[in-house]
Amino acid sequence: MVKNWVSIIIIMGLITMVAMNVLGNEKKPIDWKETVKTAETAKTAKKTETASTNEKEDTTSQVEYVAPDFELKTLEGETVRLSDYIGKKVIINFWATWCPPCNEEVPHMQKVYEEYKNQGVEILAVNVTNKDKGKEAIAQFVKEHGLTFEVLLDEEGFVGSTYQVLTLPTTYIIDTEGNMVDIIEGPMNEAVMKKLINKAE
Repeated sequence: MVKNWVSIIIIMGLITMVAMNVLGNEKKPIDWKETVKTAETAKTAKKTETASTNEKEDTTSQVEYVAPDFELKTLEGETVRLSDYIGKKVIINFWATWCPPCNEEVPHMQKVYEEYKNQGVEILAVNVTNKDKGKEAIAQFVKEHGLTFEVLLDEEGFVGSTYQVLTLPTTYIIDTEGNMVDIIEGPMNEAVMKKLINKAE
């Protein structure tokens, strides 16, 4: 009888271990914010290590995350792909016409674009069209603010979902190799934008 109980306990223990292992191996969605934070920590650690050993930095070994590619249309119906901008620094800004902080931020963005557009910097302003007031309202917003950078329409909300946008505005900084190097939630001014552009080496 004792042997039977011992066998039952052992079997139950094995079942529990297998169940925990299966649950532990379930795929989880990528947390971009945590990924970029980890990448930045690794990059800083690499620079510190390099400086301490007085060796030339090996940028090929830095850990960063490639920004998910996407394809969206402009107000004029032209197709734009993020991957088309490899070789340039890209600011991806998620916004809406009804968002007060977006209205506050956009004049600064236009000024920075005018200053840096000939220096390999692009701005892709992704409108969360599925949550906005329609194309006419977006076109009016662009006209009123005199925007000359690319304004893209996320009509299905797919890109905003992929980039896990929860607040507006949210901005992603992409370096020349297509890697995410920073994420900013909330409005930015010119000084902050310039600092982020310089950071995206």
